[in-house]
Amino acid sequence: MRSELTRVRKQTEPLGGLLPALERIIEQTEPLGELLPALERIRKQTDPLAKVLPALERLRKQTEPLSELLPALDRLQERLGTRLDSVHEVVVALESKDSYLNSTVADLNRELAAMHKTLDGLKDDVRSVTERMPDASRGPLEKARDVLSGGAASDKE
Repeated sequence: MRSELTRVRKQTEPLGGLLPALERIIEQTEPLGELLPALERIRKQTDPLAKVLPALERLRKQTEPLSELLPALDRLQERLGTRLDSVHEVVVALESKDSYLNSTVADLNRELAAMHKTLDGLKDDVRSVTERMPDASRGPLEKARDVLSGGAASDKE
């Protein structure tokens, strides 16, 4: 029996050192017990996510065709950019022509003003000549000859 006790004692001697280690493990795992309610709350909060995941999957499947549109949209954007560039060139050309037309219209306005001035002068000359015309009972050719040659004045003398 003694030998048996010695054998059991030898086998159980290392267990004595395990008790403090076991106590330390228990102390360290006690806060984990406090985590269980928190984990339960997290599980309850993630339950709605489980309902959302299928909806997200359906949404992903519905939007898959849209990804096929992206290259077409890129090509459309490229073509629009090219057209916009060409429209810009046309606008620049039109602005240049507009500037030319504005300067031409300004020149024409100046020429018209000069022509109006000349016409006003001619009107004054015609009025002056008309006032000097001889007797209205005589014919137009006689009147013109008299006015141009001063003949009516010489006949009166």
